[in-house]
Amino acid sequence: MVTRVFCAGAVKAAMMQLAPEFENEAGERLQFSFGAVGSLKARVLAGEPVDVLILSRPALEQLERDGKLLAHAISDLGRVGVGIAVRAGAALPALSTPQALRASLLAAASISYGDPASGDSSGVHFARVLERLAIQEQVEARTLLAASGLAVAALVQQGKAQLGATQASVISSCEGIALAGLLPPELQHITTYSSGIAAHATSCDAARRFLAYLGTACARSRLDQAGIQR
Repeated sequence: MVTRVFCAGAVKAAMMQLAPEFENEAGERLQFSFGAVGSLKARVLAGEPVDVLILSRPALEQLERDGKLLAHAISDLGRVGVGIAVRAGAALPALSTPQALRASLLAAASISYGDPASGDSSGVHFARVLERLAIQEQVEARTLLAASGLAVAALVQQGKAQLGATQASVISSCEGIALAGLLPPELQHITTYSSGIAAHATSCDAARRFLAYLGTACARSRLDQAGIQR
């Protein structure tokens, strides 16, 4: 039987390493769907079959309240901040202060971040950052909204966006782009990613075994390497 996993893009790199290791050790199969937290949560609410959910803690808590997640079973995997991506080899923009970030965004030929309408965690936050910096209207014509953080990374990699704002773990795990730095502390938002089991999971035992594996020292090492910090 296949264990179906809905997983936020910020945790994809770690899962792509952990999944084969778990499958080989447990003799079980995992089937992943990656995307923005909001879009994955909407699929759960719409009744799409799933066994394991790896999303932001607030999203899982909402699903628990809605009866879509097994109660009292949310387990935190780690925390991730929002960073700025550039194409590999490109000059790094100044980001250390809100003023420096503002100047870098205004100077950029193009910017990408996750579409808040898709429920992308970093995109929702970055839209607020642009508002706080009072430059949303000034950069709107040069902004490319993406369906997810993974799509933001792809736009930067392809040279379609000079700067991309998304979860630092996404940027660090993608070839062809570089993490220019994190948002300054005054504008930063840390997302906690957690795991849980869907209330109507068809393979609860396998789901529990996978979540138990995510708590092992080996899994913790993979998460650390992928930028999912404790």
